[in-house]
Amino acid sequence: MTEEAIATLDQARQAFGEEVSLSEPVAGSPPLWIEPASDKMRSDIGALTGWMDGHHEEIEQALLGFGAIVWRGFPLAETDQFERMMGGFQPFALGYAGGTSDRKSIKGQVMEATRTPSDIYIQLHQEMSYMPSSPRALALWCRQPSETGGETVICDMRGVLEELPDALRRKITDCGVQYVRNMMSEDPDDWRSGPDFRHPNWQYRFETEDRDDVSSQLKERGASFEWHDDGSLSFWTSRPGTLTHPITGEELFFNQLNSQAQNRWTTSEEAAARMDAAYGETVRRPYTVRWGNGDPLLDEEFLAIRDLFERRKRAFAWRAGDVMLLENKLTGHGRHAFTGERDVQVMIFG
Repeated sequence: MTEEAIATLDQARQAFGEEVSLSEPVAGSPPLWIEPASDKMRSDIGALTGWMDGHHEEIEQALLGFGAIVWRGFPLAETDQFERMMGGFQPFALGYAGGTSDRKSIKGQVMEATRTPSDIYIQLHQEMSYMPSSPRALALWCRQPSETGGETVICDMRGVLEELPDALRRKITDCGVQYVRNMMSEDPDDWRSGPDFRHPNWQYRFETEDRDDVSSQLKERGASFEWHDDGSLSFWTSRPGTLTHPITGEELFFNQLNSQAQNRWTTSEEAAARMDAAYGETVRRPYTVRWGNGDPLLDEEFLAIRDLFERRKRAFAWRAGDVMLLENKLTGHGRHAFTGERDVQVMIFG
């Protein structure tokens, strides 16, 4: 991939030519917006895929400069078309095994975006930033928008560190973050299997009954793990709270301190009280996030991050056929709660 970046609208228009119309909804902030400029591009999927193939390097350059790109108004109606459109991007080699979101494969490299219940607001995050290896980019395609809500919110991660309180920024940089996942064994009599607790079993998440296979996958992904006497599994990673972008050299916020925390702000007052009553201080919870030195994440620290993201986020209502491509280090993403049916699909790239 080229190390040059297309960072202005004029540069993008010159690079992409007259077949498409470009705009920048929020100047200086992602995304770059691409729409068809001819009837052929609006109606012929082959014209779109041909344009994608012919402008792959320029798309990569624009992604590096803008952090996100949205295609709207193109004839994308089927999963196969979405996969073909993004066929020039290299799939993320390690896949999604061990990821925190409940999602399953649809076809080929395309997965469900998430099965997280519709009433939950998925906090802004960078995909799999809790693992030693994470995707370089991801693409979301809207097959069916929800009746209300359901926007995929995005946040420019450039500048986040600089806007955090000094003490919190130093803690993120100096301490790093530890992420702990606990998965029960498949057992219908386990009280944690109820939907109220959203406590997954490892057989479902890793799509295997073979403990050795799961152990191999975790070793491959650089995660530490422990099998317990009751058949349940714990695994964890300790990661830096920031990273240096491999191309731009920028130091960026890159962690999930806010999105992996389970509290009354990320679930609800009722759900948090239910979890506290059931798990207490001794039973292993589905998720735990803490500082790399073992200290707990304080409420005021969580809220400082969350509130900054809320001030910086951008939301665009989905339309059927929309595609959003995100550079995973430069642009965070999340999801508003929604009502009605919603079908958004995802691909992750290395």
